[in-house]
Amino acid sequence: MRTIPHTEPIRMKKRYFVLLIAIAGLLFYYVYAGRITANTDTYIYALPFERGSSYEVVQGYGGLFTHQQIAALDFAMPEGTPVCAAREGTVYSYKDDSHEGGLLPGNKRKANYLIIRHDDGSFGCHWHLRQNGVVVKKGRVSQGQLIGYSGSTGQVLKPHLHFSVKRKLNYEMNSFVQTTFNTSEGIKILSSGRSYRKP
Repeated sequence: MRTIPHTEPIRMKKRYFVLLIAIAGLLFYYVYAGRITANTDTYIYALPFERGSSYEVVQGYGGLFTHQQIAALDFAMPEGTPVCAAREGTVYSYKDDSHEGGLLPGNKRKANYLIIRHDDGSFGCHWHLRQNGVVVKKGRVSQGQLIGYSGSTGQVLKPHLHFSVKRKLNYEMNSFVQTTFNTSEGIKILSSGRSYRKP
């Protein structure tokens, strides 16, 4: 008769504990973090970068890192990448005097940004721009126009462009709007982990 080593029950308990944590995390994601607004814009947006360029969506709608319950997209972009207007509108507000960024929540208010008010009253929000990275600070912008340069200001791990469309400028789930984009593969709602080229 084989005797069970004393350490084996401890290892089994650890495995069950890790499994339980993983299941709890998945439940949290599907029940809480994965929920996003059902609001979907009928407008077809241009990708917010230069024609012919391709960038990966590193965090999509309802992402676990900073997008819980919000319809926002993070495009991985080196600092200084040209950012272009996804839709025509009028500059609503901006900030571009910060040079600070990092993972700590206290950095959230240090993000540089540009908000464009669209003709239907919604807002196109471009976040984490570099210091002095806002090119258009007032007046009208046209779709595809250069409006700024990406950076790593605010609450960030790496340089990227955070883009979202909102009906109201707050963080309530239903203030956000899901958007479709014209890509080299056709009109799509973008997914995390995929790269998209602007035609």
